[in-house]
Amino acid sequence: MGWRDLVSGVRFRSGLFDTVGSRVMALIICTSLPLASVAGGLAWHAYLATSDNAYERTQVDAIDARHEIVGEIEQARTALETLSDIGLHEDIAERAFQLVQSVSQQRFCLIALLDSSGKIVSSSGETSARDMSCGSEASTRHAALDSLRAREEDPASHTDILFLGGHPYIRTLLDITYTTGEGGRAPGLLVSVKPMVGLDDDRFRSARHFEERPGAGLTDLWLYSHSTTPLPLTQHPGLPTPWSAEALTRLDRDLSAHRRVDRFRLGMTYYTLAPGYGPVSIVAVSRRSEEETRALHLFLARVLLIVLILMIELLLVALAARRYLVEPLEKLASSVADWRRHGVFQPDLPRALPLEIRQMERAFSRATRRLDRHEARLQRAAKQQDLLIREIHHRVKNNLQIVASLLNLQANRIRLPEAKEEFHLVRDRVRSLATLHRYLYPEGGLSALDIRAFLEELSSQIFTANNRINKGRVSLSLDVDQVPVTPDQAVPIALIVTEILTNALRYAFPDEREGRVRVSLHRSDDNAVLTLEDNGVGFDDSSPVMGKREGIGLQLVRGFARQLDGTLEIESGQGTRYRIVFAVQVVRRHLA
Repeated sequence: MGWRDLVSGVRFRSGLFDTVGSRVMALIICTSLPLASVAGGLAWHAYLATSDNAYERTQVDAIDARHEIVGEIEQARTALETLSDIGLHEDIAERAFQLVQSVSQQRFCLIALLDSSGKIVSSSGETSARDMSCGSEASTRHAALDSLRAREEDPASHTDILFLGGHPYIRTLLDITYTTGEGGRAPGLLVSVKPMVGLDDDRFRSARHFEERPGAGLTDLWLYSHSTTPLPLTQHPGLPTPWSAEALTRLDRDLSAHRRVDRFRLGMTYYTLAPGYGPVSIVAVSRRSEEETRALHLFLARVLLIVLILMIELLLVALAARRYLVEPLEKLASSVADWRRHGVFQPDLPRALPLEIRQMERAFSRATRRLDRHEARLQRAAKQQDLLIREIHHRVKNNLQIVASLLNLQANRIRLPEAKEEFHLVRDRVRSLATLHRYLYPEGGLSALDIRAFLEELSSQIFTANNRINKGRVSLSLDVDQVPVTPDQAVPIALIVTEILTNALRYAFPDEREGRVRVSLHRSDDNAVLTLEDNGVGFDDSSPVMGKREGIGLQLVRGFARQLDGTLEIESGQGTRYRIVFAVQVVRRHLA
């Protein structure tokens, strides 16, 4: 199926897209949405690219912090290996430790030599411990004395991280053989304790990995493990403490699942979990930077601008389409409607119209003029036809009346009674046809037959014509419904009524007998029932009038019943009853 077939096959079940204006708006929206979607997608991509900077920044800072920690550990190990290589003597150990402190710019809280029993043989002085804010001397000496136990628990470990007084420390161990005061050689353990780089360490804050870049977000670095609360490795004053219950729950879940790498965002705060050293992990925390905030604002501004431009575009195009497309089509449709009501097609359309609409207006004008001319010709032909039909009907009616008058005159000149009666019968039949013709073709033109009025007049006419016979002894009763009767059915019905009423008036009431004749017509479902009955003498085989009543009149009744495609039932006893049942047909009205 092609695109044209697909479009033409679409059906709008509701009236939403029935008008030209609604369809034009739908087309405008369909053509504008792809451009708006592309522009919105580009703006969203630019925002995401900028918002990802926070994750990248925290990830880079966490990795750099781990490198700094590893560097600090390597420096401590190198210092202890240097002391071991010079052949450390018990008497000069303290001076050697002070020399290392001087070279490292007092970076160590404690450097000590332990014998095989874990007793401190020699250590650096107390000055370094106080100057470096390493906590109390007892805590650092305890860390040194506890080194032998830690060595026995994990012989392969040379470095671990301690948390003393809420601060992280790096403890480094090295097995050596030193010279005792007596000149002998003895196994020992070199221990160094140095603090991790903290907030007050200017050298760490000025390192290239953690310098504050203009426009970049600030990052806090924290040490985190299951056994301790989060401890700050660095902390900027502008950032609030980030440890919400949701963040701690997320980090605990990561560590419980042995997942050392993760990143997530809570509100405007970004978190990145990275491996530190040993069981200790590094958590980098940052908030949205000025650049990211500007990116978000720029994204929102772009979205609003796209929506605003789209709305303005739709409004302008809708107004233009309304002015130059929809309104002319509506005026054209209104002019066609006025032409249908009043017969005048005069569209008042502006000149600045598309070529297609101008061609449509000219085509409508030509079509309406042709239709008007054709309608005028049809009206003239209809008038001529009406005049011709009226003239024909008038002549037929007059001719029937003339024939009836001639028959009546001829009957009056005949002396033989039987011949005179036959002339009267023919006259009555012609009169009934003339009466029927007058009801079928009145002065206004061909119309449906008013069967009730027609049967009333026809019955009265027959009674009047036979008044010399019954002399008022026989009464007439009519019960007629308005049953639709076609012209083809009306002729046999008129002749049936004429024959039966005439027969009843002539033969049913002999010897000055009084009686009643009843005519009824009713509808029964899709059939019509015509009943004519009298309370006269009926049919009697011994009656002298039997042969007369079985004459040509009854034969005509049977023939007319067959012409109606109906059934005829005759009952005789105390009177005679005729019942004709025929189908009701659709009456076509032809009005001139």
